[in-house]
Amino acid sequence: MIHRLQQRLRRHPGAARLVSVAGLLLIAAAATTGVRSGVTACGPQTAGPTCTVGNLGWLALLAVGVLAAVVAGSGTLWPLPAIWTVAALLSAARGDVGSTTFLVVAVTLGAVALGAAIWIDATPRARRRRARRDE
Repeated sequence: MIHRLQQRLRRHPGAARLVSVAGLLLIAAAATTGVRSGVTACGPQTAGPTCTVGNLGWLALLAVGVLAAVVAGSGTLWPLPAIWTVAALLSAARGDVGSTTFLVVAVTLGAVALGAAIWIDATPRARRRRARRDE
């Protein structure tokens, strides 16, 4: 099913770009919502609010955003963790932090994922460049 959607979007590059941008915006919204909701500071064992579906809304936004970006098939991975990390930091800079633990984990995982995505994106290009040089 995803393959069929990718094929259709390849015929319409404008639509593919729109879906890709929508995916990035959903990922930014997920990071902002996650930092503000303080998902780790909820529940009866904490002094925070009760855990509700609203505290996990960021997870649905993240899943839909990543799916949209994968379906759009931009060919590069690094913008996904980059937008996640930047949006989490910007949301924290506004002072709307629901849980500092969530913020630290989100930024740390975002930075690690960004490094991995850059490595994944750059490795095939470096191999091709080396192969051309060796010929």
